[in-house]
Amino acid sequence: MATIKDVAKDAGVAVGTVSKVLNGQYVSAENKRKVEESVMRLGYQMNYYARGLKTHYTYTIAVIVPDILNPFFACLVYHIEKELYKLGYKMFLCQSQMDPEKEAYYLRLVRQNKVDGIMGLTFNENDAYFTGDIPVVMFDRHFKGPVCCISSDNFLGGELAAERLLAGGSRRLLFIRTGSHLSSETLKRGQGFEAMCQKEQIPYEMLDFGDDADFFPGQAIFEALESRLEGGKPSFDGIYTSTDGLALEVLKQLERLHIQVPQDVQVIGHDGLRRMNRGDYLVSSIAQPVEDMARAGVESLLRKIKKEETEETIILPVTFVEGGTTR
Repeated sequence: MATIKDVAKDAGVAVGTVSKVLNGQYVSAENKRKVEESVMRLGYQMNYYARGLKTHYTYTIAVIVPDILNPFFACLVYHIEKELYKLGYKMFLCQSQMDPEKEAYYLRLVRQNKVDGIMGLTFNENDAYFTGDIPVVMFDRHFKGPVCCISSDNFLGGELAAERLLAGGSRRLLFIRTGSHLSSETLKRGQGFEAMCQKEQIPYEMLDFGDDADFFPGQAIFEALESRLEGGKPSFDGIYTSTDGLALEVLKQLERLHIQVPQDVQVIGHDGLRRMNRGDYLVSSIAQPVEDMARAGVESLLRKIKKEETEETIILPVTFVEGGTTR
């Protein structure tokens, strides 16, 4: 079995240079290429167990999300794994399915497996598990313990959505949301939207369908929209939704009502989801910088692991993206 010394000899570099490449530290592009080629050629495999004994780290990070069927969560996990891998870390992925007992089970499990830190996104109240004995970074949520929060500027997102609807000619607006009512940065989407409507003195309405298991309650949305028809015409002409998934559901119900988008009603979602995460935007949307959020989360967690100072809250900018549902 090849050793790190064998790799160094084959690549024509120092053992320390090989170690830096394997641990994701900076070396010149040329030396990095030489080492990586030698690793592949010799079939070298790092002994993570021995590495952990030496450094007292497992180089494993637990990532907990509600589910990976949700395109936004899947995209976030994708970028987190990419960042961790570049830095020599492994990812232990858990999906809670919004179940607080299942989430608590995973939190106990990752502690038993001695992970170096936890990243995640939760809609449950599990403050007791974030006591400071293990570094934690969360997206969109604040906890009582020393937990770093990474988020995008949700308040600005709500303001931008209202502003763009008004710029497209809408004058009677709706905000529609589903999801948890626990205190989180995402609640600021509606707050920003409301603030802009009040500033511009535009009529608006806030519709909240709660956080039941039926995540996108299609029939309830249909009935709410239908009840706001006047002589077959909608009494609203602009809709902002709390997520892109919800926006897609709203588009489906508007089609059932024979309401044309964007001619009759403009629709803006929130997240900036794209087809296969690379193609066109699914709807006009407030796009979150998911890759930057993942990078900031990983960087903050690794600083916490090294017992370095980190910001308590990191807020990243959002942008409006055109997806064919606005004028």
